[in-house]
Amino acid sequence: MQELPLQYRHEAACAKFGEFAGYRMPLYYSKPIEEHHTVRKAVGVFDITHMGQFVAEGELAEAFLQYALPNDVTTMQDGYALYSPLCREDGGVLDDLIIYRHSPRHYRIIVNAGNRERDFQWLEGLAGRFEVGLRDVSSGHCLFAVQGPEAFARLRGELEHSPGDLGYYRFTETRGFGVPLFTARTGYTGEPGCEIAMAREHAEQVWDQLTGSLGITPIGLAARDTLRLEACMALYGHELREEWNPLECGLGWTVKLKGEQDFLGKQALLTVKERGVAYKLVGLEVTGRGIPRGDYPVLDESGAEAGVVTSGAMTPTTGRPLAMARVKAALAALDTRLLVEIRGKQLQARVVSRPFYKNPALRA
Repeated sequence: MQELPLQYRHEAACAKFGEFAGYRMPLYYSKPIEEHHTVRKAVGVFDITHMGQFVAEGELAEAFLQYALPNDVTTMQDGYALYSPLCREDGGVLDDLIIYRHSPRHYRIIVNAGNRERDFQWLEGLAGRFEVGLRDVSSGHCLFAVQGPEAFARLRGELEHSPGDLGYYRFTETRGFGVPLFTARTGYTGEPGCEIAMAREHAEQVWDQLTGSLGITPIGLAARDTLRLEACMALYGHELREEWNPLECGLGWTVKLKGEQDFLGKQALLTVKERGVAYKLVGLEVTGRGIPRGDYPVLDESGAEAGVVTSGAMTPTTGRPLAMARVKAALAALDTRLLVEIRGKQLQARVVSRPFYKNPALRA
């Protein structure tokens, strides 16, 4: 397993570790439920340096990304970020990612750690058609996520440009803690906050000030997972998979089928749209005594196969056993009664609205 550059800092903080995407990652430092509530009520910081970071540069960088992604890159301005799936020719989802526009010929791309090598090879093959240079800069940078309702207040005055002054899904290059920083108002918890990237040699200095003088609590992957589940944010390998298309994974809003944009996979997705999706992503609440987990079978009331749980937990903020699930489209209406098979028992469940948790300040 690979280790994070600040592994020794996490060890000193008594983190408990586990494998994730080929990395030895901090799962929790105290208790996952306490860390979850810390982010919901105050602020926490995650070391997410395992994420992949690419840079695309060239005269036709915008055209390259417009072809590679189903979302509309031409809507972006300098300083804007955009979320999008990355699809195969048949519409299958290879990954989900965020791109950041520095200029029409310079973009930063953040991808999932487990797909980093495959994503780079895939995008590099497409970039060559547009004479665009693609570089994997992951090893030279670190990435931290500061998340929670107190995030902007804690950071105010520490950075030359406060992330709280940015619009949602905007970013800036600034200075803070005495070093150059890339700061984006993005995150994976459903809370206000930002993600901060810096050169690897500055990571210790930034981390120590975040967790030291600013008193921001380190948070592990266990709480990150329950936080993103409550906010109904997709996780690759769970809500998103290579054999599934984005229209059936709750990402139809990211796929721009109208207009002249000719992106990879468009024809396949148009066909899916015309015939109607076979499955939909829904929220589920288990009403019996049990906790839904990923890959548990979902059945209709007769006991016939209806879909699969993609992610689930006893969610700390709501205190309810909730899940996201991929189910047959005919069974996706709110309040539809279903069954979830948990350890050989069929427990009652019903379709509920998503997200399970929403902070109005997230996009304010």
